[in-house]
Amino acid sequence: IVKGVVDAANNVQQINGQASPAGYIISPEVANWLVRNALTATVTEGTGKEAALDDWQVFGKTGTANIASGGYEESNYVTAFVGGAPAEKPKVIVLVSIRKPNKSLGIGYSGGRVAAPVAGKILERTLRYLGVKPDTNAETDEGGV
Repeated sequence: IVKGVVDAANNVQQINGQASPAGYIISPEVANWLVRNALTATVTEGTGKEAALDDWQVFGKTGTANIASGGYEESNYVTAFVGGAPAEKPKVIVLVSIRKPNKSLGIGYSGGRVAAPVAGKILERTLRYLGVKPDTNAETDEGGV
């Protein structure tokens, strides 16, 4: 699954270049549909709107759950957003998970309100750092996709 990691000196360290012998869990066609349609809709129309970027089409999934501690805590949550960009040929994938978001800030506590904006900023800065060209399919201020 992991091809390599980047060390503190920004050197890519190769781990394993061989394909997994397990094969596909889902077909490449289904995986492409999920990313390009279902998961992009989460960002363009759904709960992940706050991860959207002007220059790249982001895809992702939000999550919000009560924290389990011998039962479920009624007022404490763990929130998440996992996603990537650009949707056509992903270069970056990120997972942001926040345990017990600070509800007193008044922005909410869901994955879409708390984790998605953080993921969007990480994606944007990483894509710019990597020099990834803007996506011609990215959402625009005019509302187009």
